[in-house]
Amino acid sequence: MKARNLIKVVLAWVTSAVVAHAASIVVNDASFENNDGGDLASGGWSNNLSPDWEERDGVANGNSFEEFIPSFSSDGTDHIGMNSGYYIWQDTGVALQPNTIYTLTIGAGRRTSGQTSAGNSTVYALLAGTTNLGAASYANTAAVIGDPSLTLASASFNAGSLSDLTFVDAPDLVFTTGATVPAENVVILLGDNSDGARSHFDNIRLDATPVPEVSTSLFGLLGALFLFRRRR
Repeated sequence: MKARNLIKVVLAWVTSAVVAHAASIVVNDASFENNDGGDLASGGWSNNLSPDWEERDGVANGNSFEEFIPSFSSDGTDHIGMNSGYYIWQDTGVALQPNTIYTLTIGAGRRTSGQTSAGNSTVYALLAGTTNLGAASYANTAAVIGDPSLTLASASFNAGSLSDLTFVDAPDLVFTTGATVPAENVVILLGDNSDGARSHFDNIRLDATPVPEVSTSLFGLLGALFLFRRRR
């Protein structure tokens, strides 16, 4: 086999060996179509996000709400609206894993300039567990994402820059764990961190991908290939 062809074969083998595949983590009621308030009619809303999403001030308090506004959603018909500073969360029930890349994707929307301010801050985050979540310990979204003992990573998107009645996927939030992780579950946080008005969420997705590793045998093969080229 010619050296050039051998190199191609080895590189193809190495590439296939280090490719890791993402696995979706189930997010219950990810597009906010199934809550205890039942299916919504056009123009309807419900303050009850249970049983899948928990709220800062408890069930059905009105600071977050599912609503059906025609042509204003990312997936399905409904989405979540959230008042300034408020937050909700979901414990995925999946334990944090070491050496893993977590990717959180959300749909973020702007209803109108009256509901979505120009300086909007639609926040999405990954947490390690749910310890002390709720108004008694964390008064608002800023308090949660400002605590590094709880929040692994967070991102903010300005939905106020969109056109009225528009949803888009916000940039992915990507977080990679190290060799050791807290003995906690992966938790998704959605919140508003604006000075006023609201944030709107839909179509929440979470993937986990093991960090690729190259085996010792592959390193040995690459070393042998290097020596082979030098001798030529």
